[in-house]
Amino acid sequence: MPKVIVHALCLSWAAVVAAFAPAAGPTARPLAPPLVRAAVSPSRSAVAPSMDASAATMLVANGAVEQVDVLLEGEVVVAFGLIAAGFGLNAFADVDEPKEPGAEEGSFDIYRDSLLRYCGYANEVGEAFRPLVPVEIVYFSYVIAITYILADTFDKGKKGAEFGGAVQGTLGALDTFSWQMLASVLLPSFIINRIVVLFASLQFEDLLPGFLELSWEPTVLGLVSIPLIILPLDILAHFLMNSSFRRASSSILS
Repeated sequence: MPKVIVHALCLSWAAVVAAFAPAAGPTARPLAPPLVRAAVSPSRSAVAPSMDASAATMLVANGAVEQVDVLLEGEVVVAFGLIAAGFGLNAFADVDEPKEPGAEEGSFDIYRDSLLRYCGYANEVGEAFRPLVPVEIVYFSYVIAITYILADTFDKGKKGAEFGGAVQGTLGALDTFSWQMLASVLLPSFIINRIVVLFASLQFEDLLPGFLELSWEPTVLGLVSIPLIILPLDILAHFLMNSSFRRASSSILS
């Protein structure tokens, strides 16, 4: 395994720990929720009558509600646009999914073919539960997902190095890490977060009918959305990688 891959993984993990670790000292401020704008002020008066003060405070502290404005609505439009783009590419374009160098057809990959692969969805589940659980649980779900990604990256880099040398291994590791971060963390977390936050914010401001004011409904909507966005976001991530990093890496290897 090339040392550069090990160093890259160590630096990536250090960045993850630094991002999620609370600041030291008695005046430490809460961490900013991933992919979320500034939380709504706890002093706001437009709160659903059915919501008690403690529930409203937790929603604000968790970053699960925001002011329903043009910016939030625009972000939701972007989220659905990403999903639509993925479905469009799947229907009308031939997006290649590169094979792992040296991998035999039908070979077992513990990171792709076992229950371990569901760790890659931990952050999406965490975002779905943001309105209901302490925000630290949401942060921990990201740690699980990114740890899985780093393990898969190390595995693919090692196999690539054994098959084609240090350069092949390094490029394979970078490809795996970049694609996994796009398909498993950045894109799906943004989409699930925006969907859940919009629903919870509409509840928070009492803009929904009574049967849609139940506290667990945003979480259910987020969980139901997860399997629906897997295919289009995987395709979209492959398209983005094929149009950028993989072109450059092919040039290097050739």
